[in-house]
This record gives sequence, C-alpha cells and structure tokens, in this order.
Amino acid sequence: MKKQILGLAVVLFMGSAVCMAQDNRGGRPDMSKRIEQMVTDLGLNETQAKEFKAVMEEMRPNRGASGERPSREEMEKKRNEADAKLKKILTDEQYKKYQSMRPQRGQRRGK
Repeated sequence: MKKQILGLAVVLFMGSAVCMAQDNRGGRPDMSKRIEQMVTDLGLNETQAKEFKAVMEEMRPNRGASGERPSREEMEKKRNEADAKLKKILTDEQYKKYQSMRPQRGQRRGK
C-alpha cells in the first residue's frame, strides 16, 4: 500500500513539474524575439537592423507613473512617427514587405 501511495505521489509530482515547465503559449510573445524575426524576414543589413530595433523600441508603449497605458491617440502618433523613420531606414521593397507584415500581426491578435 505504501508503495502505491509513494508511486502515485511521484507521478503527481512529475506531472506537475512538466506542466510548470511548458511555455506560456497564451501570453504575449517576447517583443525582442518578434523584432529579431522581422529583421531576418526583411533581410536587413547590420546598420538597418540597429536603426530598425531602435525605432521599434521607441514605439513600445511607456506606462506613466500611475501605471496607465498610453491613449489610442498617443499610440497612433507614435506609430506614424515610427513609420516615417522606418521609411527612411528601409528600402522601398523592404518597406512594402514591412507594411504587408503589419496586418498579419494584427490578425494574430484577433483584430
């Protein structure tokens, strides 16, 4: 009887460890990984990649001291400024590809 209880406890422990080790698939993907993937997909050189990453980091929403998210208007303004900067960094072909990638990102979020 003790062996059965001990065996059951080991199985439960192993099962819980496996569950805890799994990735957080329901959570938001890591922004730096997404940016790296975009750099690869767009075929950017080192200089472009560095500038692209800087623009994308600027676009990331900053929470105020109260912890509130920026308004939709503020985010739209940031997005427009970032697009203007990206248009200068990327070639015409790369910029078109970047623009085509944007709706795909939105669709994954359920928009």
